[in-house]
Amino acid sequence: MDNPIQHHIIYVHGFNSSPGSFKALQLKAFVEQNQLEPTYHAPMLSHWPEKAMEALEDLLEQIKSGDQGKGKITRILLVGSSLGGFYSTYLMARYPGLKAFLINPAVFPQELLPAYLGLNKNLYTGEEYELTQDHMQQLRHLHLAEPACTQNIKVLLQADDEILDYRRAENYYRQADVTVIPGGDHGFQNFEQHFTDLLDFAGISYPDQLTMPEDDAVLKLREQV
Repeated sequence: MDNPIQHHIIYVHGFNSSPGSFKALQLKAFVEQNQLEPTYHAPMLSHWPEKAMEALEDLLEQIKSGDQGKGKITRILLVGSSLGGFYSTYLMARYPGLKAFLINPAVFPQELLPAYLGLNKNLYTGEEYELTQDHMQQLRHLHLAEPACTQNIKVLLQADDEILDYRRAENYYRQADVTVIPGGDHGFQNFEQHFTDLLDFAGISYPDQLTMPEDDAVLKLREQV
């Protein structure tokens, strides 16, 4: 008899990033290479925060509806990087059944991103757009004074993050499970070393022997994104 629980992993990318980022592809390759049970999703998000949130909420509803049609119980893990961590935190308040695994999450992007006002270019897609005060206003609307459902949030911070002060996230998520790792950077070095922690946190079973994807295999996936 099929397992009534269907696991999903949704990678939520950060500012000027995409599903083609190295971390996103690393995780995708890991899930596929080890033939793990969860379905992997990595939506391309708009630079407009409200549109990004609409896309994420639509995806959550589609997943839930699809699983219900198959008689499955939906379990979703959000993996949010930087601005994706900010979005994931907002979704936790809207959908209490979720879990979130956050990587160097941005806590106050409305304070950080004004430094990037003006013309921007997505590092992966090449899309050019103007970052405006309207973007900042939308971020302010999504900001939560305190994160919700902190028992379902795990946060990984690298202390040498050159973009974000890890101490602000450490304090903001103080009621959650927070790990501060010495060194590192904003891109989060050695992400693959935390994949089993990610699976354990989500309650996803896996074989005793797991293989990690080679960098070449990861980069080949970029051609498919």
